[in-house]
Amino acid sequence: MAKVNGVNKKLLAKRDMNFFAEFTANAAKAARMLGYGVAAGVLVVFVVIAFIVAFFIRNTMIKSRIRDMENLLASPEYASLEAEAAKLTEELNDIANQYYALTQMRKNVDLIDPVKTDLPDVIAKCIPSDSFISSYKLSNSQLDIDGYSFTYYSPVEMVNLLNQKNVFTARPTIITERVDQESKGEKTDPTTKITTIDAINNYYHFTISGLLVSNVHISIIRYQDGTDTTTTLGGIETITVQAGNSYEIPDVAEFTYAGTTYQLTKVTVDGVQVEEGSFNTIKETGKFTDAARRNSEIQFFYAPKAAAPAQG
Repeated sequence: MAKVNGVNKKLLAKRDMNFFAEFTANAAKAARMLGYGVAAGVLVVFVVIAFIVAFFIRNTMIKSRIRDMENLLASPEYASLEAEAAKLTEELNDIANQYYALTQMRKNVDLIDPVKTDLPDVIAKCIPSDSFISSYKLSNSQLDIDGYSFTYYSPVEMVNLLNQKNVFTARPTIITERVDQESKGEKTDPTTKITTIDAINNYYHFTISGLLVSNVHISIIRYQDGTDTTTTLGGIETITVQAGNSYEIPDVAEFTYAGTTYQLTKVTVDGVQVEEGSFNTIKETGKFTDAARRNSEIQFFYAPKAAAPAQG
């Protein structure tokens, strides 16, 4: 094998050929990568331009719709809408006030319980055999009886019989007095001029007074809270409950009136605000519960419910 200065010429030629082959392969690979990069760049530019064109078209369409809406609102058809809306609002307030006044009058009627029509017959059946009724008077829910008896305990017996008929709410007041001896003797009727002699030695005059009402009336009023003037939300509702029983007012946590939803802010009972713990229970359960002890007025105060944030 020929050597030049101790170096093999064939070996050198082979190394040169390998170098040029490797160089050529790397150059081809770099050219391909450059082509890919250029293609990707062109694609990105195309996408960006497409988005810009789409946004431009959308923006133009929105502006066109805005102009159309502005022209529509500026037209004579819509020029008086604000004045009409104010007028309708005023009319709605007037109607709401009239409705509230009517429910207030209805409340006054509901607070008066009608007397049983068969009450005189019930009283007659409960009179003891040794007693008689000289008069009785009914005024609203009050019953007053005036009479006489030959025994001291007969008025008590009469009250017990009336209580068995559920006439009185509670035990009435009984006053029994022995008729004064000095009031006896000859008596002349001023109308008939007939003179009579009271020959009975001992008898008693009694009066019975008691309440006939056995129901309790609960008035429910809803107000808008946080306003300078008192604004009612609807009219007055009245529910009737038997005295001593419990009652429930449901769905009080939220209230919808005239298309607006309100949420509860506070509660008062006969003008006294409910404490925080009880108020939180009312909001959590959504109902108000209590025992019917007397006629009461329950006021619920509401504020407009905040609108839920729009979803992006």
